[in-house]
Amino acid sequence: MKAQARSIVHLFDGKRRYLVPLFQRQYVWTQTRQWEPLWEDIDRMAEKRLTDGQSKAPHFMGALVIDQMRTFGNQVPSHLIIDGQQRLTTFQIIMAVLRDLALKKGSKIYSDELDRYLFNSGIMENPDEERFKVWPTQVDQEAYTVLMNAQSFERLPSQGILATSNLLQAYRYFHQELVEFVEASESEEQHKRIEIIFQCLRDDLEVVTIELEGDDDPQVIFETLNARGEPLLPSDLLRNYIFWRASREDGDRDLLYKKYWLPFDQHFWKKEHRIGRLKRPRIDIFLQYFLESQKGDEVNVSRLFHEYKDWINEISPFDSVESELVTLSKNSEAFRHILEATPGGKEDSVFFWRIGQIDVGTINPLLLYISTHEDKPATDVAGMFKDLESYLFRRLICGMTTKNYNKIFLQVIRDLVNSGLSRTALQQSLINLKGEASLWPDDRQFAESWMTRKVYNEVKPISRVNVILRALEDGLRSAKSEEVEIHSVLTIEHVMPQDWYTNWPLSDGSLAKPWWDRDRLLNGQPHQEADERDALVHTIGNLTLLTQALNSSVSNAAFSIKKPEICKQSALALNRYFQDPDKDIWNADAIKKRAQELFEVAKRIWPYPTLKQYVGTK
Repeated sequence: MKAQARSIVHLFDGKRRYLVPLFQRQYVWTQTRQWEPLWEDIDRMAEKRLTDGQSKAPHFMGALVIDQMRTFGNQVPSHLIIDGQQRLTTFQIIMAVLRDLALKKGSKIYSDELDRYLFNSGIMENPDEERFKVWPTQVDQEAYTVLMNAQSFERLPSQGILATSNLLQAYRYFHQELVEFVEASESEEQHKRIEIIFQCLRDDLEVVTIELEGDDDPQVIFETLNARGEPLLPSDLLRNYIFWRASREDGDRDLLYKKYWLPFDQHFWKKEHRIGRLKRPRIDIFLQYFLESQKGDEVNVSRLFHEYKDWINEISPFDSVESELVTLSKNSEAFRHILEATPGGKEDSVFFWRIGQIDVGTINPLLLYISTHEDKPATDVAGMFKDLESYLFRRLICGMTTKNYNKIFLQVIRDLVNSGLSRTALQQSLINLKGEASLWPDDRQFAESWMTRKVYNEVKPISRVNVILRALEDGLRSAKSEEVEIHSVLTIEHVMPQDWYTNWPLSDGSLAKPWWDRDRLLNGQPHQEADERDALVHTIGNLTLLTQALNSSVSNAAFSIKKPEICKQSALALNRYFQDPDKDIWNADAIKKRAQELFEVAKRIWPYPTLKQYVGTK
């Protein structure tokens, strides 16, 4: 490679163009982290020129790594930008702002001069693209074209998608700063300030261009410059690695990018998503889960790029880069379906929504494996999802730990790889898990926790209890029931109020007031009925769902008032129980009876495999 120091203006002198590979990330510089420090450098040098007539030695702005492209016929000589595209694009934006401001202030000599460094002229193969000195990645091309052709701040779009482009945001920022700088003088002196900014770009800002030669490996250099620091996300490094390999194959890498990777450059995949205590862009989370689903081993997201690269080099899992991209695309669609699932969708959507609500992201590699497996038996998939939901919700209700789930679900993937994908194999893998940290609670263990555990107090966050009750609501609806989509925000209601002491008399008609309760505890005097109520008030048998308005209106009311209001106002299947005229008393026995009836529903929603299914499988 050969290196050369150049001023910003000299970079764009002559007939040449710099191309950002389509698979690189779009323009991402921001005001606080990059634009403001860059402008402060320019402003400081300009002020020095104003006072001293010259600046000090050129200010170093970093390195630019480029690779000469082969061109043919009338094509403009071109370079691929291996590293430095953000910086190079920003310089062009600043020059476009200065050009437009010079034009507005009547300094046509400078606006014409700056045009020379923004556009190529003369004979070209494809003037629509080759006239631009810099040609950004596809996501930014429309906004960039509008910006460069506008020639006026007032002509830039103020509404719509283009108006929100980061490129246009950069233009607006530098326009504001340059206007403030130029208009700090009287009108007759403003052209002098335009000249000074031009001189800063021409003489005072310097980069080192590193031009690769025949034996230099662009991908290795790219990784060396970027993989050891913060600027690039794992997905950025992976994208460049994939398309660098594509460039070594005979396929059209630009076409591959448009067909398979372009969707990843949209907002959905850049949005941050919580995983544990951290937030990361969805695309990085997806790529981590994808690689785990393929390897059956845990992947550290901070080493995602290196682990993916090692996997490709050691296993060679794909015949071509295109087949790799097809697989990534297929898995990304499955992952997006998981993230966007709603409680009112199809059966698998309801399952994904429930899993998302209880926040068990570590199961996602297994879900991807099942959802995208080419040999998956279609009739088994719904059953497998039902078993996984049973495993998770039974453990949730039984108060069992989640800390080993990442290892458990990766072990299940390895089991399925060895045995073949089927519902029986999945059930066997889960049943083989032993010990409280991983076992699948059977009906006896499940029933004990269902009847006695104070889930309202002990299952956190409380939204998980809401999901359990929503699942019961779905399970109580039969083929004879209307299909109802719930739009109301439902809150958890204690049928016997939490503060039952002051509102709900005991069977002898007395009120177990708090002072009495404390006094009897201090004196060691048990009261069977009061103790039983305390033990049951937060259990599932005493919980239901109501709208916030109905909840507030009946919260601490006597059951004789609460019951008719629930029957009159609530259309939930979960509350049909109270329509029975024989259920006029709500006490400990009634709570236990309802809990038992709901348990039968819960066993249907979250079944446990019968042992006869495993005869001959050991």
